[in-house]
Amino acid sequence: MSGNVHKFIGDKRFYRRALTVALPIMLQNTVTNFVSLLDNIMVGQTGTASMSGVAVVGQLFFIFYIIIFGTVSGPGIFCAQYWGAGQERSFKAAFRYKMVTTLLMCFVCLAVLGLAGRPLIGLYITGGPEESAEVAGYAQGYLRVMLWGMVPYTVAMVYATTLREAGHAVVPMVASWSAVGVNLFLNWVLIFGHLGAPAMGVEGAALATVISRFVELGVCVGWSHRHSDQVLFTRHMMEGAPMPRALLWDMFRRSTPLMANEALWCLGTATLTQIYSTRGITVMAAMNIALVLFDVFTAVAFSVGTTIGIIVGQELGAGLTEQAVDTDRKLLTLGIMISTSIALLMAAVSGLFPRFYNTTEEVRSLAGSLIRIMAVMLPFDCFANGSYFTMRSGGKTLVTFLFDSCFAWAVNVPVAWVLAHCTGLGILTVYALSVSTVLIKCVIGAVLVHKRYWVNTLSGLDT
Repeated sequence: MSGNVHKFIGDKRFYRRALTVALPIMLQNTVTNFVSLLDNIMVGQTGTASMSGVAVVGQLFFIFYIIIFGTVSGPGIFCAQYWGAGQERSFKAAFRYKMVTTLLMCFVCLAVLGLAGRPLIGLYITGGPEESAEVAGYAQGYLRVMLWGMVPYTVAMVYATTLREAGHAVVPMVASWSAVGVNLFLNWVLIFGHLGAPAMGVEGAALATVISRFVELGVCVGWSHRHSDQVLFTRHMMEGAPMPRALLWDMFRRSTPLMANEALWCLGTATLTQIYSTRGITVMAAMNIALVLFDVFTAVAFSVGTTIGIIVGQELGAGLTEQAVDTDRKLLTLGIMISTSIALLMAAVSGLFPRFYNTTEEVRSLAGSLIRIMAVMLPFDCFANGSYFTMRSGGKTLVTFLFDSCFAWAVNVPVAWVLAHCTGLGILTVYALSVSTVLIKCVIGAVLVHKRYWVNTLSGLDT
C-alpha cells in the first residue's frame, strides 16, 4: 500500500478498534430506525390522513430529540476526554452536569409541546378545511400520548451516551433492542386491536412508543447501577467535591453553543419541512415515506460521525494529537465509502419501498423520486456530518455552531423559501436544489478539518 493511500486507509487493528465502538452504535441505530420504519408502515396502513398526522408530530418530536442530543453532547465531549485521561472525578462531575442540564431542557420542551402543540401542528397542515381537520385530529391525539415518554427518553439518553463515552457501547444497544422489540409488538397489538386489545390507531402507536421508552430507561439505569464497579460514574455518583468554577465555566462555555446549535439546526430542518409542506398534504405524506427510509439507510453511515466524536475525543484527551488526526482522516474516508455503498442500495429500492403504504399513486411516485435525490446527496451529507463531529471532538463548539445551524439558517432555509414561494418550480426541483447546498458545507468542512483548527485538549483539570 502506497504512503498516500495509507494516510486514508487503516490496517486491521485500526478497523477492529473502530468497529468495537462503531458496531454497537450502528446496530442500535439501524434496529431502532428499522422498527420506526415498520411502525411507519403500520400507521400507513390506516390511511394517508393518519400517516400525515403522525408525520407532523414526528417533526415536532424531531426537534425535541435533537435538542436533547445537543444538550448531552456538550458535556459528552468532556466525558470522552476525561475518560481518555483517566480523570474519574471530573468524569462524574461532567455526568452530573449532563443530567441536570438535559432534564431542564426536557421540561422546557415538554411545556412548549404541551401548551402550544395545536398551533405548532397547524403550521404543517395545508389543504381543504375537511382534510386539514382530519389530519390535525390524528396529530393532536398522537401528541397527547407521546408527551408521557419525554422524561424517560431524556434520562435514558443521558445514561446511554455516558455509557458509550466510558467504553460500554453494548449496553445502550441492548437497551435499544429491548425497547424496539416491545414497541414493535405493542404496535401490532394496539394499532390494529389484536389479542383482545382495542384498536387504538395512531394513539396506540404512541402508547407503544411511550412504554418502550420506559423499557429502555430500565435497562440502561438498571445495568449501570448493578455494575457500578465497571461503570465509574454510578459509583457514589452524587458524592465528591463540587465542580471547580473554572471547570464549570469551561463546560458551560463549550456546551452552550453546541446545545444552541442542535436546537437551531433542528428548527431549521423543521422549517425546511414546513416550507416543503406548503405544496400540499401530498408532499408531507411523501416526505414522511422518504425520510423514514433515509433514516434506516443512513443509520450506519452517520454512526461513523458518532464514532469520530468518541475515539478522536479520547485520543485528544490522552494527548495523542497526531494519532487523533490520523484516526479522524481514516474514519472520514470510511464514512464516505460506506455512505456511497448505502446510497446505491437506497436508490435501487426507491421504486419498491413506497408500495408498502396504503396511499395514492401520486404520493408513492413522489416519495420514490425524493428517495433517489436523497441517495445522490448521501455521501456529501455523511462527509459534512463527519466534519462536524471532528470539530466537536476537540471542543470547538463555536465553530460547529457556525458550521451547522448558522449555515442552515443563512443558506438552506432562505434558498428553500425563495424556491418554494418565489418560483414556479416543481417540488422535486425545489427539494433537489435546496439539499444540494450541502456541497458548500462540504468544502468548508474539508478546509477546517485540513487546517487542524479542531485539534484541542480539554482534560487536565481534575476535581
